[in-house]
Amino acid sequence: MGYETKCRVRVDDPSGATRRADDATVLIETEELIVRGVARVKIPRASITGITTRGATLTVAAPTATVALTLADAETALRWRRRLEAAPKALVDKLDVKPEMKVWLVGVNDTALVDQIRSRTANLSSGRTASACDAVFVQIDALAQLDRIARAAKAMVPNGFIWAVHPKGRPEVGDVAIFAAARTVGLISTKVARISDTLSAEKLVRPRAERR
Repeated sequence: MGYETKCRVRVDDPSGATRRADDATVLIETEELIVRGVARVKIPRASITGITTRGATLTVAAPTATVALTLADAETALRWRRRLEAAPKALVDKLDVKPEMKVWLVGVNDTALVDQIRSRTANLSSGRTASACDAVFVQIDALAQLDRIARAAKAMVPNGFIWAVHPKGRPEVGDVAIFAAARTVGLISTKVARISDTLSAEKLVRPRAERR
């Protein structure tokens, strides 16, 4: 199983009193443990003070709350514990950027994202044009900017990829619109990534049969 599941969740406040308990969807994100539904809570992974397992129950303690998850079995609980104890994967790793890559930024204005890419590769451009790029990051905040995907496709090498960065909660430039624009230039989507609380991104590539 992945690091998303539906299970019984109990959320206690710092004094130990139970605040709420319910069946809920639980996710491990890069920076947070997220519980959705009636028992909703977000625990920043950096704030976790203790993680224990007892049978199928995984308990995560933090200054704001203690969360007990009743998972499928003891093996699953241990797997979730190891995941939470592991250092979170850096965003630039999730975006598949390697040190030797040539990267072009088109309209990207998220400072944290740009800084991470710059820390990974020195071959970085944000000019008006580029060619032979291994990766292209395009930010799409308006319908008129969807044509950036076609520009990026012309600039990337056959085995390259595009990350189409877009605001959350804006369907006119959301994933459906991006997928449609990608199809017009022969690209498909293979992955989605969380960039920030307000931005998401879709990874676009050429179909395998068309790569060289």
